[in-house]
Amino acid sequence: MLFLLSVTLLYSCKKEKVYTMGAVPTASQVVIQKTAGADANHWILKNLSTTTGIAYWDLGNGATASGDSVTVFYPDVDTYTIVLTLVTSGGMASTTITHSQTTPDPKSGNLVKGGKLATDADIAQWTIQRINDNVNSKIVFANGWATVTNVAESWGQLAIYQPIQVVVGQKYKVDLSFKTAGVNNGWFKIYACTTQPTQMVEYTGAIEVTEIAIWGTVGPKSGLLSNIFNPTAGIANGDIVTFPASGTIWLEIQAGAENLMGGVSFTNIQFRGVQ
Repeated sequence: MLFLLSVTLLYSCKKEKVYTMGAVPTASQVVIQKTAGADANHWILKNLSTTTGIAYWDLGNGATASGDSVTVFYPDVDTYTIVLTLVTSGGMASTTITHSQTTPDPKSGNLVKGGKLATDADIAQWTIQRINDNVNSKIVFANGWATVTNVAESWGQLAIYQPIQVVVGQKYKVDLSFKTAGVNNGWFKIYACTTQPTQMVEYTGAIEVTEIAIWGTVGPKSGLLSNIFNPTAGIANGDIVTFPASGTIWLEIQAGAENLMGGVSFTNIQFRGVQ
């Protein structure tokens, strides 16, 4: 009994370990270093914070990572917001930098300039081409979309285009986001023009990427163009194209109909290399 009492008293008097939280970090203590990577589209991000913690990254392109050093790949020209969050024993703090990617990756980057149609600078990258008249069709840029409409039963059509530099033998894929409330007897075409489009002349060159022919009336549709329709009319490899020589082509997007009704709209235009 005396032995058990002694053991009980010994453990009863043992000092409990006290855990303390560290200081809460501040944003000024969280530091990002950005340096060039292996090429113009790879960048190295390092956590150079002045306090110790676990680094979590939001890379601004939909991807996340963790660790004190990460390499990020930005194939597309855009502005990316990079966020570093440092988690310590006392809490967490974040800091942000902006990365402007000015060079597309030649093999997988989107070579379209202003494809999101989100700003005046985006829209300025495109030339509007009138094809059969100056009255019965129009295009409106609003809220990041281009919408083509026409006068009912006019068969009005128009297009937008921009120059793109391509490499001989490289495969390219074309796609965009598309929506319509309905069209009667219409068409939607994408050309990789080997000569510059001319005002009031419909381009009918050899490299037609996609043609959507809508004879009759089609109801509402929306989504990636490649997922909505089956491309037809002179396409050997779907929406994949190659070119016999390096140089300038003109990516043209064309819409028209007997009646475009509420119009056809598109955005997020992509022309990128594929392996």
